[in-house]
Amino acid sequence: MSAITASFFDGRTPQRQAVELSIEDDEIIVRGAFGERRAKRAQVDISEPMGRAPRLVRFADGAVCEVADHAAFAAWLSVAGFTESAVVRLQSRWSWAIAALLAAILTLLAAYFWGLPAASKILAPRIPDSIVESISKHTLSFLDGQLLKPSRLPEARQAELREHAATVLTASPGHPPYRLHFRASALGPNAFALPNGDLVVFDELVALAVNDDEVTGVVAHELAHVAHHHGLRQLIQSSVVSFVAGIYLGDISSIASGLAVLAMESSYSRAFELEADAYAAQIMVAAGRGREPLASMLERMEASMGGEGKGGSSWDGLASHPDTAERIRRLRAGT
Repeated sequence: MSAITASFFDGRTPQRQAVELSIEDDEIIVRGAFGERRAKRAQVDISEPMGRAPRLVRFADGAVCEVADHAAFAAWLSVAGFTESAVVRLQSRWSWAIAALLAAILTLLAAYFWGLPAASKILAPRIPDSIVESISKHTLSFLDGQLLKPSRLPEARQAELREHAATVLTASPGHPPYRLHFRASALGPNAFALPNGDLVVFDELVALAVNDDEVTGVVAHELAHVAHHHGLRQLIQSSVVSFVAGIYLGDISSIASGLAVLAMESSYSRAFELEADAYAAQIMVAAGRGREPLASMLERMEASMGGEGKGGSSWDGLASHPDTAERIRRLRAGT
């Protein structure tokens, strides 16, 4: 059969040599000024087409033939009995390429919205208690050193609040063990839970509440985060998202990675907050306090932060929580 023009590199020197590439029976033949070399068809590797880059015929000893004329090479391959792989054939069709891209995007979205949350829900309860305790202690220690201050509430008042919370919570057996702490903070009326059951309520929230039921409603909400392992699930999800974002954005900056994680993780917080509201409402109703204390506390916190009518509050950290007005509506409607 006819030969095609190629450039030959022997794999030992950078010298380019003009050659002709042909095939006879089961052998690939390269002829040039150096003479002739032969190789069995099964002993050569032919590269896939990559845009306008030359096609390559690689030999077992490292030698390479480059063919710049794609059309001529494709015809030569066809006559020689070579067939492109199924992947190459599909890549050459825009309809298949677009379909593959859409399938990849849908797979990634499914993994993010359903696969990752499901995996974190399974893994979180299986994290050893010693690790959970260590993470929680280090987190509280860091916050005490950087953001929080000792509570200004009298010890007697702290004891009253602990006793009131215990009375309400015992009406719903089966909740996880907890320890109620009080701190002062410039962050405003707030509270948070650590995975080991440490619940921290800020003095500013106690001052804003009109009765102890409102404080306990918030405590029950935070206890829900412990019961449902929200903190650990968020940690697992954030770690995976951070890893993926770091791969794609690591060359830009760590700030870009952080912003990507923040934007992507917000949807998880919304789901967790609604689940925690429902859990707290169940506890409060079982204790005969009803849903209103938590709803009123949310409403008061919203107004205290100047967010009335805007759907945001200090408890809605970084706008990741659902619209506060929607949460209040759900609580009062019993949904």
